[in-house]
Amino acid sequence: MPANIKMEEGMRRFASAVFYPIGRVLGRFLTPNMLTSLSVFASGGVCALFALGYFTWGGWMMLLAGVFDIWDGQVAKLTNRVSVFGAFFDSSADRVNDFLYSIGAAYYFAAHGYLDVMVWALIYLGLSQLISYVKARAESLGFDCSVGFLARGLRMVLFGIPLFIYGVRKSPNMIWVVRGGLWLVGLLAGMTLVHRVLHVWMQARRAETGSV
Repeated sequence: MPANIKMEEGMRRFASAVFYPIGRVLGRFLTPNMLTSLSVFASGGVCALFALGYFTWGGWMMLLAGVFDIWDGQVAKLTNRVSVFGAFFDSSADRVNDFLYSIGAAYYFAAHGYLDVMVWALIYLGLSQLISYVKARAESLGFDCSVGFLARGLRMVLFGIPLFIYGVRKSPNMIWVVRGGLWLVGLLAGMTLVHRVLHVWMQARRAETGSV
């Protein structure tokens, strides 16, 4: 198993273990789709807080949205309510959440004259959407696409932590924390996108030529 997949799976298993007891309780009152909806509502709060410059509170709200995203899958498995629509809704909600995080941050930095930071926030948004689309499209065609270092969980961490730090102490010097974080996540996201496209291309060539 590639190192990046081990890291992503390790993060998911750790988070699932930590929040498992609460997930069992929530399963008695809420459906998986309700929890997915709560993650979207929480992400809307993140968007508003980021847009207003409350990055510390937005960071905590972003964590809550992520926890709801973990719980929906847990509850679906614990209550035997895994469904095709639930998987579709969860995946679509992830795309909406990524959009809301990025747009909120981009709006704030544009309004305060940090246009380069706004551009990098939008670049992050575009790359995140493309990475997810390439994986979904490749898997719908029967190809494996579980490659690339920057899977969604790690993308959110690398995007959110610099904004949280900036929110603790806003100053012209601290903006470099955000710049550095967005540069790093943009570079790794770009590498992940290229890696996935090449990985699928190689599989497609083997399938077309009939080689193993």
